[in-house]
Amino acid sequence: MISVNEKCVGCGACVRDCPMGILQLKDGRPSVREEKAAGCIACRHCLAVCPTDAIALRGVKASEGLSLEGLSLPTAEMAANLLVSRRSIRQYAAEEIPPARIRGLLETMKSVPTGCNIRHLAFRYVETRARMDELRRRMVELLLAKEATLPDFLQGVVAAIRKKPEIDPFFRGAPHLLIVQGDPSAVTPQVDCDAACAYFDLLMQGSGYGTTWCGFLKIIVDAVPEVADVFGIPRGAPFYAMLFGVPAVRYVRTPPRADGAQIARV
Repeated sequence: MISVNEKCVGCGACVRDCPMGILQLKDGRPSVREEKAAGCIACRHCLAVCPTDAIALRGVKASEGLSLEGLSLPTAEMAANLLVSRRSIRQYAAEEIPPARIRGLLETMKSVPTGCNIRHLAFRYVETRARMDELRRRMVELLLAKEATLPDFLQGVVAAIRKKPEIDPFFRGAPHLLIVQGDPSAVTPQVDCDAACAYFDLLMQGSGYGTTWCGFLKIIVDAVPEVADVFGIPRGAPFYAMLFGVPAVRYVRTPPRADGAQIARV
């Protein structure tokens, strides 16, 4: 499960930081408490905290991680500025984000947190505007066929589409869509999806792209389960979706939020 090379200095940092208490120092080197080995959640804190790249866990070496020494990180002010300046983008440029760029950003998303570090997330995305148009068309066809049985809220939107098929109230003309799907057997599957979307939101906006939380897709799938099949979402699976692309609008200031969420001391 764990292997230690000659670089180990026996500092015990990995032992102290193991959240499940699985590691111990034995003869000056970290080893696994066999009676607790099954409790490992693969958080890889032992790899991240090792100062000498001496540890490997299940074949993954500490040296494979990105060194934090000299790594450029946002200051508290920069992080705050990103948070207050982010906007939900509902005007998208015609251009598409290059596929390699999307893949690179989603590779970063493998590091988002999940409950108990289960990490049973699936990221699926729509790569082109043509594919988005196809999926939208198939979804709208299903909605129109079931218009009479839809919730009142959706009926009004679908009625508007019936009159003006060119409008896109669901996807706002976005060229891309990300679907974050959770595992029902995970500890907090829906929360995991929602948290991943929040990280994706900030990652994309910090990269110069725009996003919109696509609540419509969740509402539609709940009302018309057949729509899940269109997007390759297993029936009943926890998920959430994000629209994304190059913004076609530039905001010049942050909106005041003094009347926003309540803050209280417990």
